[in-house]
Amino acid sequence: MPQNNSLYGKNKNTIYIYLSMFFTAMSLFIYETLLTRLFSAILSYSLVFIVVSFAILGGGIGAIISYKLSKKQKSMEKILAWTSVLLPVSFILSIALMYFLPFTPTFLLYIPAALFPFILGGIITSIIFKERTGSSNKLYLMDLLGAGLGSLLIIKLMNSFGFLGSVIIVTAFGIVSAIGISLYYRIIKTTIISSIGFIVMSILLISGNLIDIVGKNFSSYYTSPVTVIGSYKNSKNPAEIVFSKWDAISKTDVIDIKSDNEKLIVTDGGAAAPIVKFNGNLDSVKELKSEVNYIPFSFGKNEKSLVIGSGGGKDVLFALLGGNIKIDAVEINPSTIAAVNEFKEFSGNIYNYPGVNLYNQDGRYFIENSKDKYDNIYLSMVMTNSVENTMYSLAEYYIFTEEALNQYLNHLSEDGKLTFMVHDSKDLIKVVNTGIKVLLDKGIKQKDVTNYFTIINGVTKTESEVHGSGIAMPLVIFRNKPFTQEDINSIVNTASIQNRDMIHFPGNEIEPYKSLKTEKMTYEQLIDNISFNSKPIADNSPFFYNNSKFIPVEMIFILALILTIVLVVKKKFLTTAEYKKTSLYFASLGVAYMLVEIPLIQKMVLYFGSSSIAFSFIVFSLLISSGIGSLISGNRIVEKYVSKSPYYILAAGIMILVNQMGLSSILNLTKDWQTTYKFIVVFLDLLPMGLLMGMAFPSGLKKLGSLKGEEGIVPLMIGINGIFSVLGSTLAVIISMKLGFSITIYIGAAIYITLFIFNPLAILSKSK
Repeated sequence: MPQNNSLYGKNKNTIYIYLSMFFTAMSLFIYETLLTRLFSAILSYSLVFIVVSFAILGGGIGAIISYKLSKKQKSMEKILAWTSVLLPVSFILSIALMYFLPFTPTFLLYIPAALFPFILGGIITSIIFKERTGSSNKLYLMDLLGAGLGSLLIIKLMNSFGFLGSVIIVTAFGIVSAIGISLYYRIIKTTIISSIGFIVMSILLISGNLIDIVGKNFSSYYTSPVTVIGSYKNSKNPAEIVFSKWDAISKTDVIDIKSDNEKLIVTDGGAAAPIVKFNGNLDSVKELKSEVNYIPFSFGKNEKSLVIGSGGGKDVLFALLGGNIKIDAVEINPSTIAAVNEFKEFSGNIYNYPGVNLYNQDGRYFIENSKDKYDNIYLSMVMTNSVENTMYSLAEYYIFTEEALNQYLNHLSEDGKLTFMVHDSKDLIKVVNTGIKVLLDKGIKQKDVTNYFTIINGVTKTESEVHGSGIAMPLVIFRNKPFTQEDINSIVNTASIQNRDMIHFPGNEIEPYKSLKTEKMTYEQLIDNISFNSKPIADNSPFFYNNSKFIPVEMIFILALILTIVLVVKKKFLTTAEYKKTSLYFASLGVAYMLVEIPLIQKMVLYFGSSSIAFSFIVFSLLISSGIGSLISGNRIVEKYVSKSPYYILAAGIMILVNQMGLSSILNLTKDWQTTYKFIVVFLDLLPMGLLMGMAFPSGLKKLGSLKGEEGIVPLMIGINGIFSVLGSTLAVIISMKLGFSITIYIGAAIYITLFIFNPLAILSKSK
C-alpha cells in the first residue's frame, strides 16, 4: 500500500502521533464547549448559535488549507509542528480577546477570534490523516476517543475549576499534543517551547488566586447590553457582583443592587431571580401580596404546593403567604441554590424554612417521578433556552410541552391550580394554546374550554400606561374543572386591589379564545389564524422559542454561509468526476451522523433529567462506540468482506432504524434506575449502531490512501466532511423543529442506506 511518508520514518515512535491526535481532538471539543459557555454569558440565545456554528466551520476550512499547502509541496513536517505549537496559544488568545475586551455590538467580529483555533486544529488533524492514511482507522479511533472523553471531562472541569481554570487546562491539553508531535519529529526547538508552556500553565492552575483576580476583569460581560449587570452599569445605577460561580450548567452571579430588601441572582447574564430579605416572620414580607404572583395562592385550597424553578426563593414566599404548610421547591441549577445559601442570613434561610423541601432537579423530571398531588403547581418565568454545545445540540427544556402540561394537570388535587408566569404575549398565547389542546384531549368540549383558565396582566394599569407595554409578564391559571363564580370573584377582586387588568376569565373572554367559546372557529383554525408559530409543542419537538412558521432567521443565515462555502469549494477543488463523487460520500457521512446524534441527545434529556448529562453521555457513547467501529474496520478479515461493497453502511442505517423502534421501550423500563445504570444501558444500546457508523469514515480515507496519487486529497475530503457536519447539525435542528426528533433520525438512517445503494466510492475502484 503506498504511503506518503514523513510520518513513516525509521525508528519513530508512532505512539506520539496517536497521542497528539487524541489530545488535539479532546482540546478542540472542550474549547468548543467553553466557547459556547462564554457566548451564552454575553450574547443573546440566537446569536450564540450563529457565532459558534460559524466558528466550528474552521475545522473544515483548516483541512482545506492543508490540502492547498500540500499541493504546493511545502514541508508538511514543519507546518504540522509549528501549527501544533500555535494551537494552545490560540486557545488563550481567542478567549482573552473575547473575555477582556469590551463588548462589541457587531457580533460578527467575534467569529474570527473564535474561528482561529478550529482552523489550526483542522490543519493538524488533516495532515496527520493524509500522512498516515493506512492507519486511518487507528487515528480516527484516537480522534473519537479524545472528543468522547472530552465530552465527559468538560463537566468535571467546569464544576471543579470554573471557566478560566478550564481554559488553562484545555491549553495544557493542546500543549501535550504539540509535545507529542515535536517528540515524534525530534524537533528540539518546538519541544522546549511547548514544555515551557506546559510548566507555565501548571503554575497558573496551581496559583488559583491569580485566576480569580484575572477572572474579575470580564469586560465583555460587564459591557454587554444583554446582561443584567451591563444594563446596570450603562444606566449608572449602583450594582456590584457579590457572588459568582461558573460551572457546567451556567454562569451564576448574585448582584447587589444596593437595595435593603432585594438582591438578584442572574443566570448566564440575563435570567434574573430575586433573593428577598426575610427574617423568618411572614409579616415582614406581607407587601409581596400586592404582586401578581401571589394571586394563585390567594384563593381556594392552599396546603401543598409545588414550585418549579424556585430560583432565589421568592416564589416560595408567595406560597407561604398563601397558607401552604408543605412546599416542594424544585431548582435545576445547583449554583442558584448555593447562592441562596450563601446569603441565608439575608434570605431567612428560606430553603430550610419549616415545611419547605428543596430538590435540585429538572422540574419535568421531578413531576414525571412524583406520585404526589398538589393544590398549586407554580412555574414563574421558567424559560431558560440554553445552548449546551452548538455543534451537537440546541437544547430546549421540556417544561411547556403537551406531555408536560398533561403531567402537571394529573398531579393536581381535586381543586388544584396550575399557574404559569411568562414573559410576553407570544409566550402567553403559546402556553394557553398548549393548555387548551391538553384540555380538549381530556374530553373537554370546545365551547366550554375557556372556563378552565384565567389570565391576569403582570404589570399594573399605571405601569402599562406609563411604559406603553400592553401585556407583560402575564399570569395564566389552569384548572381541571371550570372556575367557580366564587373563584372568579376572588381573582377579579384581588386583581382590582392590585390595579391590574383581567385579560381573560370565564364570562369575559378575549379573542381569539372567545371565538372558540362561540364556536365561530375551530381550534385548528385558531392556530392557523395567529400570525406566528403558536402551535403546541411536544416532547418530540420541544422548541418553545421557535416562533417562526417557516425557518428561524438565524438558521437561514447559517445555511446560506455554509452553502456559499460549499459552492466555492466545489468550483475550485472538485474538478473531476472522481473528486465530486468522493466528496459526496464524505459530505453525506457528515450530515447523516449529525442527523442521528443531535436528536438522540435531545431525546435523552428527560431520561437523565439534565441536558448537560444527556449531552455528555450520548456524545461519549456514540463517539466511543464509533471509535471501536473505526478500529474494527482496519481488521484484515473485516477489510476482506467489505472491500468490494460497503455492507457496514447498510448495516449502520438498518441498525439506526432498529434502535429507534426499541429505544422508547428500553427507556421506559429503566427510567427509575440510578444514573450510573442508565448510562450503562444507553451505552450498550447505542454500541452496535455507533460501531457501524464509525466504520465508514476511516474506510473511505483508507480507500483514498490506497490509490496512487489520490492520497493527497485526504485533507480536502476531511474538510468537506467537517463543513457538512456543521450543515448536518443545523439541518438536524431545522428538521426537528418541523418534523420532530424521530423523523430527523430516520432521515439520517436513510442517508446511510442510500450511500450503500449508490456507493459513490465505487468510482475509485474503476480508476485503479
